[in-house]
Amino acid sequence: MKKIDELLDDYDFQNENMNIKINEEFISKDEMNRIKNLTMIKANLQNKKSTKKRFIIPLAAAMTLILSFAVVFAQGGLSNIYYKLFGENIKYVNEMGTVIDKSYSANGITFNVANMLGDENSFYIVFELVKENGESFNESEIEFETLRLDFKRSGGYTWYQVEDDDANDNKATFILEGNTESKTAGEKLNLLIKDITEYEINEPEGKFNPYDFLSSNNDYLNQSLMENIYKITESIPDNITEEEKEKIEYLNNVDPSEVLPLKHSNIKIIEDNENIYIDNVGFAEEKLCMRISHEDYGNDNIGDIYFENKNDVEDKKYSDYSFSEEYEGVKYDYYIFDIKNMEELKNYDFKYNTVNKINTTKGEWTVSFKADYKNTTKTINVNKQVEIEGKKYTVKNIKLSPLSLNVKLKNNILYNMENRSHNFNDAVTVIMEDGSIVELSSWGASTNTLTSTINLMFKQPVDMTKIDVVKIADLDVEVQ
Repeated sequence: MKKIDELLDDYDFQNENMNIKINEEFISKDEMNRIKNLTMIKANLQNKKSTKKRFIIPLAAAMTLILSFAVVFAQGGLSNIYYKLFGENIKYVNEMGTVIDKSYSANGITFNVANMLGDENSFYIVFELVKENGESFNESEIEFETLRLDFKRSGGYTWYQVEDDDANDNKATFILEGNTESKTAGEKLNLLIKDITEYEINEPEGKFNPYDFLSSNNDYLNQSLMENIYKITESIPDNITEEEKEKIEYLNNVDPSEVLPLKHSNIKIIEDNENIYIDNVGFAEEKLCMRISHEDYGNDNIGDIYFENKNDVEDKKYSDYSFSEEYEGVKYDYYIFDIKNMEELKNYDFKYNTVNKINTTKGEWTVSFKADYKNTTKTINVNKQVEIEGKKYTVKNIKLSPLSLNVKLKNNILYNMENRSHNFNDAVTVIMEDGSIVELSSWGASTNTLTSTINLMFKQPVDMTKIDVVKIADLDVEVQ
């Protein structure tokens, strides 16, 4: 069975954070939602409140900035965000930034697009919210009902909140990171946000321990499972390719056939909160399953839920699949984790936090601005054939900057007619002169009948003069 990223590679997804749309006509709306849900979970982007990345970058320390970069961003006053993001590697992008400083005010909040840093296809945008009455955001986390960046053609982006130098001031600061298939530098962009909600994230005391609970309650380990009435099985048309058939079959098998029954338990998960509790927990189809009930749709809720390896904090198991249902006015969220049995469970700690809604400011804020930064992208024409996962392409060119790499491919039409899927996972590697491989913060691909584009964003800016080769499958493209 192929990986989920291989199975979904030629779907072009879109919501306010990512480009997602289903091109195959036989995919239903329900199927689209399931694919979207699966993809977000696999990318570890899904949580209780949104699908954005949730990184908090501390910026409290005073920093000495490279002068030229400080001059570019002095008006915005937010250069230290990039410095903290890139460290000393900021020197490789100190001529690639520009001040935007365009804002829109409504309902007591000013939405300001402060500055931007980018190359031909990739970019970072710093924006902020300012409370006009001077009140503090009190280190709250901010969510938007909608956040949308409008640009030409296809692309993807994500955003995350950063910690301000002064946690008690009236500002909240964010970074939006993205890339596009077509040129971004010099283009007009529109950034829209709608309905701003402030949340407080807390770690509850006396956390629920699934291993201890199940060890002491054998009746939860030996339950009679019930049919999953929410399982959706998509019919398979006759006139489709084997690849398309395999995708549908995979998605049909993702939904569990059997689930834990409603047990009407009242297992506390948050002290001093009688409205949120665990209804059932146990194993079904060799997966650890948990049903959490919500009797009151109030301000308190469960935030991130995952299991963390006791010996390796990098080993985290998020829910592979989840669905919600309602019974007699009570909402139930059902989570499925890839933990097969008690022997495996004892190696993991159950992690979760609480999300407390503070306030919502209704409204819509839009700022239009030009991506008027210096584009230092270097284009290298290639025009050589390459084979990737058994399919032939022509590498037309690569576009390289200290921030990212863009690879433009011409599809082989005969191969594309036989098999419309494309798998570019691990197809491209950037190698430095010292033999080290450039780490990536993100990558994505967009395809159509004639062409494909691979976009890679580097974890840290790189010295372009020290890049030795860009490796595309078995093809080496010399940079110098």
